Amino acid sequence: MADTQILELHNLKFSWNSKASYLIDVDSFVVNQGEKVFVYGASGVGKSTFLNLLSGVLSPQEGQIKVLGQDLVSMSEGQKDRLRGDHMGFIFQMFNLLPYLSAYDNIILPLNFSEHKRQRLLKNQNINDEVDRLISALKLTPSILNQKVNNLSVGQQQRVAACRALIGSPELIVADEPTSALDANARQGFIDLLFSECARNNLGLIFVSHDMALGEKFDRVIALEDINKTQIRAGDQ
Repeated sequence: MADTQILELHNLKFSWNSKASYLIDVDSFVVNQGEKVFVYGASGVGKSTFLNLLSGVLSPQEGQIKVLGQDLVSMSEGQKDRLRGDHMGFIFQMFNLLPYLSAYDNIILPLNFSEHKRQRLLKNQNINDEVDRLISALKLTPSILNQKVNNLSVGQQQRVAACRALIGSPELIVADEPTSALDANARQGFIDLLFSECARNNLGLIFVSHDMALGEKFDRVIALEDINKTQIRAGDQ
């Protein structure tokens, strides 16, 4: 049986200024269903820009980007928002949690924006049971759910952000330096738990980091400098 491609790009070219040379120039990049891909590179070489292109936040000057067979480049901004909301989950370096909401409300936030995720979850169990399952899998206690997220530790906030990304079982998880604030033991523990959740629902994972040591358990390890024909020095962006 052939692999199902969740994400594919071809001949991707991007620059911030039409008169400038390309910052990103990648011939091909593919992620299959259930595949865990680690992308690494030094700080400042374009990793976050690359992720923003893959998720449709930025638009390339040239090339094709497909998520679940749908062409992001030809979509309107509203269509891109809907595709991200329905089929992708994001874990950001700074977590991007809403400080005025409780941990619980942050976790279920994607269900308020995506009826697709909500209905997919409700086919198997209710929302509260799924929240309880996720926080347990990520070693959080129920006592944190009613707390405002800015009262939680950095490690707890990181796990709340992961629960938010995973709820509703989006087909693709995108993680941008999500472990940079954690010590070595906590980093590896977090990755192991993230892997188990991805395996449970056969989710694709793109995990970007500058720390090569994290990549040993991934299905593929890719240096951005190896696939980007534009060689960017740290600090060039």
